[in-house]
Amino acid sequence: MSFLKSLLSYAWPVTQWEGQGKYGPLKLVWEQGLLVVNSNNANQSYGNLHAIWQQVLDDANVAKRNPRSILLLGFGAGSSAHILRKEIGLRAPIIGVDGDPAMLNLARTHFHVDRLKDLRIICSDALEFAGTHQEVHDLVLVDLCHELDLAPGVDGEPFIANLRKCTASGGLLCFNTIVHNAASGERSQRVSELLRLHFDTVTEKLYQGVNRVLTASWTTPGATVAARNDRG
Repeated sequence: MSFLKSLLSYAWPVTQWEGQGKYGPLKLVWEQGLLVVNSNNANQSYGNLHAIWQQVLDDANVAKRNPRSILLLGFGAGSSAHILRKEIGLRAPIIGVDGDPAMLNLARTHFHVDRLKDLRIICSDALEFAGTHQEVHDLVLVDLCHELDLAPGVDGEPFIANLRKCTASGGLLCFNTIVHNAASGERSQRVSELLRLHFDTVTEKLYQGVNRVLTASWTTPGATVAARNDRG
């Protein structure tokens, strides 16, 4: 049946499952032969978002950076984890955080994320997690949206300060925002301004017209990620 749905999806999207997630309706849909997760108005995992993260990670030369530890805030159904582990081939331990049990159930049952080695999935509100997390990571990806807008609080200074705390010196933070109207543009700009307060370097790039991805890093004078890791 899945094979037939996959074939039919080249003509039109074929919905396999619909249900209620913590933050709104979710749909498991076949599109162009691939299984994706959508909400009512946006792709949530795989699909367009997968393509965006592929390009972001390539533009950031993540493969050459070879991070030693990775934190994913907004794990979704595991799209970015799949890219990092299967497509780029990184072996670093990954922590994936998502507050929606329904989404994580899709990740496990339909996208088999438990097969990815060295992946720890935590069901938690990402903002709360960042506030109490004590580890630092060489790569931090943030993708926290409800439909076409940033989730509440992600454009607030407490969260941005906590992201700085979770990002290792010399590491890289990649933060996905959406700009589709005046209000969303203002929130994206607020994230940019706060990142510039807490990080040394911030750059931005627009993907597929509406996804404004901000990359940020900071470095302690005289220190590097490699040196930190060598010291254990």
